Amino acid sequence: MTSEDFKDDEATREISQMIESFGAEALAGGTADVTARQWVAAGFGDAEDVADWLNARCFSATAAHALDDAGITPEQAALRTTNGVRDYEETLAYKFIHGDLSIGEVRRIVTNEFWNT
Repeated sequence: MTSEDFKDDEATREISQMIESFGAEALAGGTADVTARQWVAAGFGDAEDVADWLNARCFSATAAHALDDAGITPEQAALRTTNGVRDYEETLAYKFIHGDLSIGEVRRIVTNEFWNT
């Protein structure tokens, strides 16, 4: 086992424990261990970073990675909106995961919020 493998195992264990505290929605239909491995595989090796995304109601590691790559922070992803395909209020991250907002729409809402506050 390499030191990198050990770090990944430790990160997975910490993330798994943290995910369990968020309940079933954070598990996305899997186990805490499998879900934690998905987060580590997506490049999130710190439980606090994953918690930030889960607090934004971003329950998908791949979606969090896409938002992060687009320059969206968890705090921005936590903004609530009624915009999108379906008219209900939820966080940007949640609506992105469910296909109600595109990454471009998320960016526009974040930019508008920044410039108009």
